[in-house]
Amino acid sequence: MELYNNQEIDIEKLKVIQSSFENAVKILEQNIAESITNKQKLNAIEQDLIDANKKFNESQTYLEDLKLKLKNKIK
Repeated sequence: MELYNNQEIDIEKLKVIQSSFENAVKILEQNIAESITNKQKLNAIEQDLIDANKKFNESQTYLEDLKLKLKNKIK
């Protein structure tokens, strides 16, 4: 009877371990999915910053050209 009780306890321990493992795997899957989403968002932000930088540089060049034109007109 003692062997049966030990097996019962071991089975219960195994169920607890299995449940904990399954929960850990679910959390890991969620973290991986979140990391992928964050990576995609970062890539989108990076592209937006690159585009904004290009527009800023174009604007800066345009303003420099305007300054030169105004300077030449004043002279």
